[in-house]
Amino acid sequence: MASTIIINETVFSPSYIPPRLLHRDGQFRQLDAMLRGWLCNPGRHYPRVVLIGRAGTGKTAIIKKFWEMTRNSAMAKFVYINGFMYRNFTSIVVEIAKSLEIPFPRRGLSRDEFLSLLIEQMRDRDLYMLLVLDDAFNIPPDILSTFIRLGQEADKLGAFRVALALIGHSDTMLSSLDPSTRGIMGSAVIRFTPYTKEQIFDILLDRAQMGLADGSYSDGVLQMIADITGAQSPHDASRGDARLAIDILYRAAYVAQQSGRRQIMPEDVRRSSKEVLFGISEEVLAGLSLHEKLFLLAIVRSLKASRAPYVTFGETEEMYRLVCEEYGERPRVHSQLWSYLNGLRAKGIIETRHNRRGEGLRGRTTLISIGTEPLDTLEAVLVRLLERELG
Repeated sequence: MASTIIINETVFSPSYIPPRLLHRDGQFRQLDAMLRGWLCNPGRHYPRVVLIGRAGTGKTAIIKKFWEMTRNSAMAKFVYINGFMYRNFTSIVVEIAKSLEIPFPRRGLSRDEFLSLLIEQMRDRDLYMLLVLDDAFNIPPDILSTFIRLGQEADKLGAFRVALALIGHSDTMLSSLDPSTRGIMGSAVIRFTPYTKEQIFDILLDRAQMGLADGSYSDGVLQMIADITGAQSPHDASRGDARLAIDILYRAAYVAQQSGRRQIMPEDVRRSSKEVLFGISEEVLAGLSLHEKLFLLAIVRSLKASRAPYVTFGETEEMYRLVCEEYGERPRVHSQLWSYLNGLRAKGIIETRHNRRGEGLRGRTTLISIGTEPLDTLEAVLVRLLERELG
């Protein structure tokens, strides 16, 4: 009988909204200040807000969490439209009508007739809505403009019956609109910076505690995933996707479970991250200098020998001397190895961090990991490249 590692599949679903959204308190407060007053007493003005940030930074989760916490006191309905699924005018307006539970024809009317009918039904039924257009950059600018302007139709609607939230990846979503529509949206923008490595770790730990069996994961495994997915800084546009990190954790847990083990191993993370990330190309490895290849091989073998998520620089340096002896090369000096380490990290081949208190290491030590490539595969490629280079 296979060991059970995953005890709650739901918490790993992209649509799951956790009880608490870590590291997004500031954005939540901004959203609350802009929308809660209108939801509780709608009709007197037209609230609109734009949520901007790269994928996996919590934009959709926070708007849904906000509604979850205000729905009992709200006098409006929540209408969520995914711009990836609904891109043309008719599909969007029909989905709005469905969410508002009003009868509506699916075809046979012009755009103006559809819009007039929606306005008429909302007024006659005394309906208010918080309209969320997610992935709004997928909606053509002229159609997006139509729904932005809908909220201004106070005279036709009998009141300001719409609050609007647009969600997108960047400011280009707004810049594609005509100037007058951009002016309607104003400057109410909430920005979501990429999650840092430390923040990703906290999120992974939270999901692991809810969804995985006790003892099935380690801080080191979670840190591995955080290191390969978390941003170095708030300006790092290539990383910081919490959804991706959670997906890798789930895949690694599934691999371990299917293998009949009770614990997720570092190699499970490597194989799982390889499925969703690009990994390390052979062209990049071939472009390394001879001793960079030897040093990287030493890192790989140190990680294989330890079976741990990380090895210390000192362990790798000892292994490097053995590798040099194996290939008949004179080892480079300590300072040169630091240069290799920084170069390999800059190329995205390895990840490094300093040890934390409680990890059982003396002083401040540099820890090294490889998270996006199975070690056996990487070792085989390096050995082949070295044999070809050294003849």
